[in-house]
Order: sequence, then structure tokens, then C-alpha cells
Amino acid sequence: MTIAKTILTQLRTLDRMALFAWGAKDFTDTGTGLQFKTSGMTPYKGFVKINYNQGQDLYEIEFFRIRKSEVKVDKTVAEVYAEDMVGIIDSFVG
Repeated sequence: MTIAKTILTQLRTLDRMALFAWGAKDFTDTGTGLQFKTSGMTPYKGFVKINYNQGQDLYEIEFFRIRKSEVKVDKTVAEVYAEDMVGIIDSFVG
């Protein structure tokens, strides 16, 4: 199982409706994690990238937007435990 599939499984296990609520789409395996786009009725419309830090066994969550071919990082949260991922994403995405 790839890291991206593991993260997706963890998100679905923690809250099976979270991805739907965020309007998550365009899932991408980044090699070290998972990236998806948020859309729909959420206040934050952009991308969420979850990277796995194997050495610490923790995650880093990055929220960013792409405007005019430029990447603008809105927020980065480091040292996130698996069980805290949904809460952190939900508090930013809405």
C-alpha cells in the first residue's frame, strides 16, 4: 500500500464524511503523501498536501493555492499525528 492510500484510508476511518464535506477531488499521489483540491461549499478553495515524515512518524499538512502560475502557501502545520489530521484540515478548510 502506498503512503497516499494509507493517508486516504486514515482520513476515511477518522471521519467517513470529511472528504465529502471538503469537496475533495483531484487526488494525487505525491510519493511522500497525498494532495487533493477542495471545492464546493467550503470557505477555503485550494489545495491540501499531506506529507508523511517517516523519521518522526508524523505528518505535515500544507494548504496552498495556485494563482497565475504561482504557488501561494497559506498555512503549514508540522508534526501532526494521524488522529489529528481531520480536525486540523477541517478547522482551515471549513
